[in-house]
Amino acid sequence: MKEELLNQGSMRRVGYWLSEKKKKRLNFEDQIPTFRDAGIELVKEYISSHPDCILVDSFESIEKLIDRHEQYKLLLQCNLLKSESVVYTPTFVELSTKDRETNKQRLHEAEVKYPFVCKPIVAHGSSASHKMAIIFNEQGLDDIQPPCVAQTFHNHNAVLYKVFVIGEKHHIVERPSIKNFAAMDRSTIYFDSNDVSKPNCANFLTELDKEDLLRTPITPDDEILGDLANAVRRELKMELFGIDVIIDCDTKKYAVIDINAFPGYEGVENFMEILCDLLNSLMDKNNKVKTENERLSRKRSESSEAGDIKKPKLSNGNSGLQPAVCFERNPDTHEGDMLLPWKQPINGLLEH
Repeated sequence: MKEELLNQGSMRRVGYWLSEKKKKRLNFEDQIPTFRDAGIELVKEYISSHPDCILVDSFESIEKLIDRHEQYKLLLQCNLLKSESVVYTPTFVELSTKDRETNKQRLHEAEVKYPFVCKPIVAHGSSASHKMAIIFNEQGLDDIQPPCVAQTFHNHNAVLYKVFVIGEKHHIVERPSIKNFAAMDRSTIYFDSNDVSKPNCANFLTELDKEDLLRTPITPDDEILGDLANAVRRELKMELFGIDVIIDCDTKKYAVIDINAFPGYEGVENFMEILCDLLNSLMDKNNKVKTENERLSRKRSESSEAGDIKKPKLSNGNSGLQPAVCFERNPDTHEGDMLLPWKQPINGLLEH
């Protein structure tokens, strides 16, 4: 049946490009039958071969997330974060020097408080992107490694919520995180964010102190996180990304601390099936736009032949989505001519 569909031209080709690390994490090779069952043929190739294909997500959109400072500035443009919402992003500032007095002034101007987290300016693409430090006092300023972003640390009872977005759907996964800290006379703590946020992580940095164990756990509000996912999706014009959120122990507000392009989606059940649904939905939408453009083109041609100088405008097919997957309908080329690369030049589901 699958071969028959392919021979009839009913299979849709989806081009992709994934790092070996990402392919292993997603168990990608073993998921190919899932795509075929959804009528999708996966092809690894270069985008330069088919410049007219659309992307999910565009390189331009992904590029906005590579620089952490630019990423955080972009978050401030989200309407949800600009309103009187309970969602916010912690104060932050870019640091480009090791000079203590200069950094002290910049932290003051940006209202970044102790303790704060120092994060590499490059958010994706290498293991160094996850090497971070918590600085507790002025003496710790000597430990700053520029270029980096300093972000105020907010106590959140060592719980991180990962909001995985797949088109119009999102999935919330709870992960371990850094325990509560206050500004104090102690040395800088260095850590790898991957190590402290793995499922079932056992790390001294994620173990709450006795007094914090008495705090009442906070259950995240799915409506709030859903609104956040929608707002970020609109701002980024992306379909596949993850949002790292913590809930402040004292204010109960939701802090967005990072965004990741095409994350690992660990903990999302049936991710590949949901991804297939998204791809087919985008292709259906693209086909409708193509059909409408062809209709308008014929109408314009008929009007021109009739001497009508009025020319209807063609839709550009931009629905606000800038779809890291490429595809084409009913392909008739050989495998060597097939589709394109997907993704990174860098490194229960709920309806919104």
